[in-house]
Amino acid sequence: MIILTGLAAAQQPSKIKRPVKTPPQFPNIIDLENKDAPPANQPPGAAQNAPAPVQQPDALTSAVLSLAGELRSLGQELRTLNLRGQTQIEMLKMARVDLRIDHYERELRPVRDRLVALEADEQTLQQLMTREALLAQTATAATVNREELMRQLRLQHEARYRATQAEKERLRRLEADLTASLNIYQNLSREAERKIQEAEGLLQQIESGKTENTQPGQSGQTTKTERKQ
Repeated sequence: MIILTGLAAAQQPSKIKRPVKTPPQFPNIIDLENKDAPPANQPPGAAQNAPAPVQQPDALTSAVLSLAGELRSLGQELRTLNLRGQTQIEMLKMARVDLRIDHYERELRPVRDRLVALEADEQTLQQLMTREALLAQTATAATVNREELMRQLRLQHEARYRATQAEKERLRRLEADLTASLNIYQNLSREAERKIQEAEGLLQQIESGKTENTQPGQSGQTTKTERKQ
C-alpha cells in the first residue's frame, strides 16, 4: 500500500506558479535568509582583518591647496591687468593734459609780455605829464601861449594813459582766466602722474611677490601662510 501510494503521488502533475504583476519587495528589503551574515565556517577574526577602504586625505589637501594657489594667481593676474590698463589710461590722460598746458602757456606768454610793455608805457606817460617834462617838450616849439600848448600835450598824455590802463585791466582779467585754467590742468597732470606712480609701485610689489613665491625653499612657508589666511 505504501508503494502504491507513492507511485500515485509521483504521477500527479506539479502546480504551475503563475507570474505576479507586482511581486512583493519585502524579500529584497528584509534579509529573511540572513544572506549578509558571514559564513559559519569563517573565523571570527576574519571580518576584523578585512582591508578597509583606502582614504587619501593628503592628496585631497594638496589638490585644494593647488586650486587655491591657482585662484590666487589668477586674481593677481587680473589685478595686474587692471593696474596696467589704468596706467595706460592715466598716461593718455596726462598726454592730453600736457597738450592743454602747452596751449595755455603759449596763450599766456604774449599776454604777460604785453602787460610788461603796458606797465612801462604807463610809467613813461606819468613822467611825461609832469610840468618839467611838459616844459622840456615845448621848449623848442614856436608858440605864443606855452601854457596852452602844455595843457594840450597833457590832455593827450592823459588819454593815452587811460587807454593804457583800460588795456592793462583787460589783459589782467585775461591773464587771470588763463592762469586759472592752466592751474586746473597742472593739477590734473600732477594727479595723473601720482596715480601712475602708485600703479607702478603696486605692479612692482606684485612682481616681487611672485618672485618670492617662486624661489626654492619658500613653498612650506607659503603653504602655512595660505592655511592661516
